[in-house]
Amino acid sequence: MSAVVIAVLASGVAAIAHEGATGVVAERMAVMKHMAESMKTVGEMLNGRREFDAIAVCAGVAALHENRHQARKQFSSETKDHASRASAAVWEKPDDFKAELEGFDAAIKALVAASETDNLDEMRVPFKDVGQSCSSCHEQFRLSE
Repeated sequence: MSAVVIAVLASGVAAIAHEGATGVVAERMAVMKHMAESMKTVGEMLNGRREFDAIAVCAGVAALHENRHQARKQFSSETKDHASRASAAVWEKPDDFKAELEGFDAAIKALVAASETDNLDEMRVPFKDVGQSCSSCHEQFRLSE
């Protein structure tokens, strides 16, 4: 478990973020929230809404890379009946879900490579691909609020 997840869980934020979520489901939600925060930080720098900071971009991209592994592990069959926004399609269509995760992995790897250049223009397309991968998976495998 990453230090970030431990810190979020220790603060109790994850426990109240989604009613009734505990254990691996709460951990998964914390990881997803952290990935969303990383995407926001990097996106704001790439869009010029925040001053570009190469160290912060690399940290955000590294967090995405680390958290993608955590998220993959946290969608076990034992978690499908717990309070979560994960759709039953995650478990009903495991091959499709796996394909989405593999696409996300590829997009993150491309973003990691681009972030090593410190060139904003080279990061924009891979960042957009990561965002599109997130959206595609959420459309198919996440319940609406």
